[in-house]
Amino acid sequence: MSFRLKTILGIALIEIVLLSILVLSGLNYLRDSNENQLVERAQTSARLFSTMTTDAIVSMDLATLDEMVEKAMQNPGMVYIRVRNAALGGENVISQSGDVAALERNFIADMSVDTARDDKTYDIAQDVVVGGQVFGRIELGLDIAALEDTIADAQRHMLSVALIEIVLVGIFGFLLGGILTRQLALLQNGARRVAQGDFGHVIQVQGRDELADTASSFNEMSKALASYASDLEQARQRAEDKRARAESVLADAMESVSQGVWINDADRNVVLMNRAFVEMYNLTPDVIKNVHIGRDLCDAIKIFPQGFPACSSNVKEGETPVSKLDDGRYIMHSRFPLSAGGNVWVDTDITQVMQAEEKNRQLERELLQSQKMESIGTLAGGIAHEINTPIQYIGDNIRFMGEAVQDLMETLDGYLELEKEAATQPALGALVEKCAQTYENADIEFIRDELPLAVEQSLAGVKQVSHIVMAMKEFAHPSSKEKSNVDLNRVIERSCAVCKNEWKTVAQLELDLDPDLPEVMGQEGDLNQVVLNMVVNAAHAIMAAGQDEGIIALRTFARDGQVVLVIEDNGTGVPDEIKQRVFDPFFTTKEVGKGTGQGLAISRDIIVSKHGGELKVGDSQKGGAFFEIVLPTKT
Repeated sequence: MSFRLKTILGIALIEIVLLSILVLSGLNYLRDSNENQLVERAQTSARLFSTMTTDAIVSMDLATLDEMVEKAMQNPGMVYIRVRNAALGGENVISQSGDVAALERNFIADMSVDTARDDKTYDIAQDVVVGGQVFGRIELGLDIAALEDTIADAQRHMLSVALIEIVLVGIFGFLLGGILTRQLALLQNGARRVAQGDFGHVIQVQGRDELADTASSFNEMSKALASYASDLEQARQRAEDKRARAESVLADAMESVSQGVWINDADRNVVLMNRAFVEMYNLTPDVIKNVHIGRDLCDAIKIFPQGFPACSSNVKEGETPVSKLDDGRYIMHSRFPLSAGGNVWVDTDITQVMQAEEKNRQLERELLQSQKMESIGTLAGGIAHEINTPIQYIGDNIRFMGEAVQDLMETLDGYLELEKEAATQPALGALVEKCAQTYENADIEFIRDELPLAVEQSLAGVKQVSHIVMAMKEFAHPSSKEKSNVDLNRVIERSCAVCKNEWKTVAQLELDLDPDLPEVMGQEGDLNQVVLNMVVNAAHAIMAAGQDEGIIALRTFARDGQVVLVIEDNGTGVPDEIKQRVFDPFFTTKEVGKGTGQGLAISRDIIVSKHGGELKVGDSQKGGAFFEIVLPTKT
């Protein structure tokens, strides 16, 4: 609704209210005054007619009375006149004239004009009194139709005047609203143009009233907005320039860093990938063109054995998981959340760091191995020194005892011949019988059979002890720390002898060694360590499996110019899910405190890195683990 229409309606509403009050009050006044005049006229007419007809009523001059009634009926508005005689109780009509229907109605005097509206006749009565005595009563009725018509005409006239006045007021209001809203229309149009961005637009100021002041203020505001918009645009342009420079610097910086960086927003849309990231994962332009969300990137990068870490919800803020790629590279992943939602992912190639760490760990393992072997060597040397001398004289004494037993047996045979000759002499019978009883009590025949065997077994035991001591010395102090020709069969026999205490109570050792096995070029001490680790691990696996009849089988043979050693057992075996990890440093399936996870890692390093061979793991037909060591005959 426009301001002009509001102005017109407001003025019209006020005018209608005021005219309504004026018309209603005027009509009420007109009605009341006319009704009062009608009542006064009726009362006056009744009194006057009563006075005029008193003599005729008293004298019962009916002719005169009828003439006077007829003359009175000639007065305008007179409906009927009735004259009653009081002598007969006031019910005797002595003269009447007028409307028959009105005369036939029972006379009821009206107290006001309102009660006369039912029959449109104002009924009034006047007693004829002479000397205080009532001689009769005058009843007459005045027509109120003229009054009603007058009031109706007055209403129509006043409503016509009011309607004309309202129309004139409307026209005046329209003109006044136009005058008042002309400035407002200019303000409205100016405000619309300013709202559309036309800052600085000014409107024409008309007059010196409040609207003119408002228009002037609007013009000043528009100019101020234009100035502010200009300053704001300049500031925006400067900010845009700074942002463009910052984005350029950031883009250059992102492209220059060696780490692979990609950013996703709160909706997981990929918003940036730097050159290092693209090169790190060999993403082609066709692949990049189809990467829109993080899932597309996850599907595009397939070189992670366990999947692209950024696609996993397990990577938490602050964590730096490391992934090993199929090509051997190590990538460290970092996630940094953005305040506006999304993440910055930073992938760093730490292959050289991991290789350096692996070299350091290898040096540590070699140093540990060297220290351990040195300790074992010192211990073995001491043991060999302490055992060697007693074993020598024990062996010598046992051999002496064997020779002495032989001599004693020969001497005893001579005494037996002497006993036979002495038995023929009666004088020596008692002595011979005593000697025979002593011979029988001593069970010389048993001693003759068992004592040489005991000596033989003792010599074999001494020989075995000497063999173990020699194996310990050779294991701890190999002939050379440089690569040389090594008899792998001898290495196996020696290592199994050294660790016999580990397997003798849980398994049988089955050796199937090729006697014509070629020698390999290698470090004897390191190969001792590998075989020892393998046999000990097999013994522990059999113990963990709870096998009643454990088997550790070692087999050597030549194949395609290489030497192969196969170690099998019927222990717990190696599950498929950990076969790729058994050679990782510090990985172990044993309980805490029972394994360091270094044995297989050291063995693989010795075989692969130092000897250029192969170390494979699989499943044995015996139900346990299967390890195959392949060594070149010349390295």
